[in-house]
Amino acid sequence: MSIDTGGDAFHDGGVRHRRVVIVAFDKVQGLDVFGPADVFYFANWVAERSGTSDPPYVVDIAAPRPGPVVTAAGPALYATRAVGDPDLVADVLLVAGGLEVESAAEDSEFVSALADLARRSGEVGSICTGALLLARAGLLEGRRATTHWALAHKLATAHPDVDVDADRIFHYDGVWTSAGVTAGIDLSLEIVRNHHGSALAAEVARCLVVYLRRAGGQLQYSVHLAAQSSQHSEVADLLAYISDHLQSDLTVGALAERARMSERSFQRHFTTEVGTSPARYVESVRLDAARRLLELTEDGIAAVAHQIGFRNAETLHRSFKRVLGVTPTEYRERFSRPSLPTES
Repeated sequence: MSIDTGGDAFHDGGVRHRRVVIVAFDKVQGLDVFGPADVFYFANWVAERSGTSDPPYVVDIAAPRPGPVVTAAGPALYATRAVGDPDLVADVLLVAGGLEVESAAEDSEFVSALADLARRSGEVGSICTGALLLARAGLLEGRRATTHWALAHKLATAHPDVDVDADRIFHYDGVWTSAGVTAGIDLSLEIVRNHHGSALAAEVARCLVVYLRRAGGQLQYSVHLAAQSSQHSEVADLLAYISDHLQSDLTVGALAERARMSERSFQRHFTTEVGTSPARYVESVRLDAARRLLELTEDGIAAVAHQIGFRNAETLHRSFKRVLGVTPTEYRERFSRPSLPTES
C-alpha cells in the first residue's frame, strides 16, 4: 500500500522532511506516545548512518495546551505545541490513547481543535484507545477501524457509524487506527515502510528488537497474555515448552501426554485457559517464528518449515496463506531486510 500523504511537508536542501505530531492529554498512556516517537527517532538514526544528511522526520508533541502533560504512569512529558494552534500542521498526525481517553473526549474544545488539525494535516491515525477521540471528532464515520480489544465494544456501541474490527493490529481505511499500546509501534513501522521502503523499516524494527510485522490479530496476543497469568502452572509450563521446542511433536496427543491428561480433558482445559485450541496456538507460535526467519535470514522455504516444525514447505505455504493471506515467498519479498547503503 502506497499512500500520498498530501501533508504540508517542508524541505531543506531538497530533502523532504515529514512533520509527525503526536497528540497527548492528561493521563495519556506513555508508551502510546514514546513508542511511535522512538520509531521515527530510529528512522532518523538509521537514515543518518546510511548517508542521509537530514532527518526524514521531525516529531512534535501537542496537547490541549503547551507544557507538562502527566502520563498514566506518573512521569510527565512536555508538549511543545497546542492542538488548537492554527499554525500547526502535520504530515502525520497520531492521536494517543489511555485509560482516561473518555474524559479527554468529553472536552468539546479539545475535540473540535483536534478535528480542525486533522483536516489541515496529511495522514491521520490513532494509537490504541485514541480511536475514541478520532470517532468523537467525526474522523472515523463510515470507516473500518480498530482499537484496543477491551474498548472495541464500547467504540462500536457509542459510534455505530464506525465499522469496528477488534482483531486487527492496525488498519488503514483513509485513516490509520491501531490496537493496544505496543501496536502503535507496529503502525509507525508500517508508516515508515510506506514512506521509505522495507529496508529502512526493517532496520528500525531491528533497533527496537520487534517484528517488522506481527502475524495474526490482536486477540491472539490478549489470549496469550491471559494464559501467562493463569493460576495453573502446568499451562504456563506448557506454553514455554511449546515456544522452546517447535521441532518437537506438538500434536494434541503429545501435549496431553506431557500434561498427564487424557486428550479430551487436555483439549477442554487448554482451550478454557488459553482461549484457543492447542493446534491453533501451536500454529500461531510457529508462524511467528517463520516470519522472523523469513525477514532476517536467506534460508529456503523448506529449511524454514523444518526449523519451525512443519512437515514440509507445502504445509507452511498453506498455513501462511490461510492466516496471513500471502505465501511465504510473497511475505519475504515484502518484508525481508535488504541491506542498506553505508557511508564509505
